[in-house]
Amino acid sequence: MITAVIADDETLARDELTYLLEQCSDIEIIGEATQGNEALEKILELKPDVAFLDIHMPALDGLAVARKLLEEEQNLMIVFATAYDKHAIQAFEVNAVDYLLKPFDEERVLKTVERIRQRVKQANNDPLNETLNDSLKELLTKMAAESSSLTKGPLQTAKISKLAVQAEESVVLIDPKDILYIYRENRDIFIKTTEKEYLTKCTLQSLEDKLASYPFFRPHRSYLVNLNFAQELVPWFNGAYTLILNDEKRSKVPVSRAYVKVLKDMLEI
Repeated sequence: MITAVIADDETLARDELTYLLEQCSDIEIIGEATQGNEALEKILELKPDVAFLDIHMPALDGLAVARKLLEEEQNLMIVFATAYDKHAIQAFEVNAVDYLLKPFDEERVLKTVERIRQRVKQANNDPLNETLNDSLKELLTKMAAESSSLTKGPLQTAKISKLAVQAEESVVLIDPKDILYIYRENRDIFIKTTEKEYLTKCTLQSLEDKLASYPFFRPHRSYLVNLNFAQELVPWFNGAYTLILNDEKRSKVPVSRAYVKVLKDMLEI
């Protein structure tokens, strides 16, 4: 059994990650924390195999918790979670750690769990000690150097290029700046542009990865929206919101209540 501690100050995000991890029979969540100091105490006390740390927590953030664990010479796997700058986070992968982007994607969480399993197997023959700590130090150094990329400043215009999408019978080249939003309906993925709609064979996660350097945000498990088209954020029901876009049809995109705060921060509302 692989033991884990989850630390996140957002209850809904913590509950969602807990739910996804509990689908894996070999993962046991032995502790949860709502802020960094509590996370550090529980990790030192419970000594889990892996800690899932939200980067942005009050008082002591996830990066500070990781540094403290290094000082305490704790040897465990760390998975960082963040809702910010995708392309920056992707550059921070090292062998000993992983990252998850909010809102959490089930496919991506399962991929992380599989990486954890492989590292546990490796640890049986080569304990996670100096190698893990060296990798974590490398990660923290890179993240400190790139900290400005994780701030919540104004949206930047990405360099224009074409997104190659495998459609039903051909490969379609789409300019990312023309994409309003992407959504999943049952098992199908659709790309909605200012002119038309495409049914694609790509997964929502793969499209999110391809568009990492553009101002796209995952406001809902089934949606990916271009924030350059955002116009209004309107309360809907039970804490959820609707994002209205500035296209001619005033398209509407749902925003799950777990990600309203993150979206407001990104839009500086």
